[in-house]
Amino acid sequence: MLQLAGGCPACGLDYGRFNVGDGAAAGVILLVGIIVMPLALVVDFRLAPPWWVHALLWGPLVTGLSLALLRLSKGLLVALEFRHDAGEVSRMPPPDAPNSEQP
Repeated sequence: MLQLAGGCPACGLDYGRFNVGDGAAAGVILLVGIIVMPLALVVDFRLAPPWWVHALLWGPLVTGLSLALLRLSKGLLVALEFRHDAGEVSRMPPPDAPNSEQP
């Protein structure tokens, strides 16, 4: 569900050249924490439910938000890499290769 497709069916763009890494996951973890923690604290202080109610409320919410936002953020990172023509570092020449700008 969270893996990139092989390519775009409409234009044939190869998604294999993009490397979104774990940047999307780190951002999603922080964002989900910012959303869920205040809600959990408000529910706990106002209603004081037992621990299993917290597990039933916040477990599925954290899982659902994480999956939905991770999918969106990976798509955003792929779009940004495409727009800025970013990609793997391996496309760059090695540091000991002769510079074509020098005579």
